[in-house]
Amino acid sequence: MVWLPGVNCDCILRHPRHPDLPLIFSQIGFSAASVGAAAGIKHGPRIRVHYEIYWQDEKGQPPEPIEVRHLWLTVAVADRLLCPDGGWYPFSAEETRQRLSAILLEKRDIRLITRSGVISGLYGKDHVLIDSIYPDGNMLEIHLSTRVLTDLPLNPLNTWLDDSLTLSSVWDTAVWQ
Repeated sequence: MVWLPGVNCDCILRHPRHPDLPLIFSQIGFSAASVGAAAGIKHGPRIRVHYEIYWQDEKGQPPEPIEVRHLWLTVAVADRLLCPDGGWYPFSAEETRQRLSAILLEKRDIRLITRSGVISGLYGKDHVLIDSIYPDGNMLEIHLSTRVLTDLPLNPLNTWLDDSLTLSSVWDTAVWQ
């Protein structure tokens, strides 16, 4: 199956050593009425970006800035989830967790593919995952960081598409569609 962010998934987590993991965002918790289905989950933007500058002083030297971007994404994990296009998500909660763990345990060289483009150079440091448990599933808040700061467009409200439609480009190789 070909995964397309914004069509049949919300984003894709990628690492060169593992199969791509399509993920479903969630803005709210599971409702009691959903009973295993995704009726209580609303799709929407759930990537938060926090840009920080740290000043590092190395043994009496003038401080040097270190720029870091932290990303948080909140995704749903359950045995029965609806994809944005209305189809059923093909992975069980257990399989999703296993695939996610395999990618996060790599700790670096992780990519996040969204409908707006690709964020590369992601790594895990300190806490990486917060698990919120609901009766019908879980919400996972994934925290990754990057020092690669050139992959966001100047106007984040614009949508960029990869000209080869492989969803593997970064911003400097993308074109307007």
